[in-house]
Amino acid sequence: MICRRFIFAVVAIFILSIISCSQENQKIEFANLILNQAEGENYILEPAYLVTMHVPNADVERVLASVAKEVGLYYGQYDNVAFLDAVGLEQYRPLEGSKGGALENPWREPTIRIHFSVPRDKDMLRRALSAAHSAHSYEEPVFYVSEVWRTMATNPDDSNPNRWWNQKN
Repeated sequence: MICRRFIFAVVAIFILSIISCSQENQKIEFANLILNQAEGENYILEPAYLVTMHVPNADVERVLASVAKEVGLYYGQYDNVAFLDAVGLEQYRPLEGSKGGALENPWREPTIRIHFSVPRDKDMLRRALSAAHSAHSYEEPVFYVSEVWRTMATNPDDSNPNRWWNQKN
């Protein structure tokens, strides 16, 4: 039942995003209707921004520390919450006018993709991006920002045997 509600909410949010609605009140009422149907027994949905960035290995700690210092990277009762993908290779070729000067062939650099979310607050997003940008070593840092819905726990679910605090080792 919850899965069906979640799918309904995702489809409704998608439809909402492509419908041009002139009145904000209608959008808000529709979003509230969706959220009320998508809430679970132990969670709610909250509007958020999801930020994904490519960061050279040597910059990861500095960038994360800068963003955490600025916005906390809170998620419920936790802070410094981010996800780091395994090391990959970012490819680029500097063009004429770039700080590195033009190169004939593309360059590859080991990087890590960092993902984190912040509440859908434009000032908080601006502060997070500014902190990341100032701590990043690239001339043109690669950041992606998406509007998403994130879950937030509303009940610790103390009887659930899958929770780490209920497991017997």
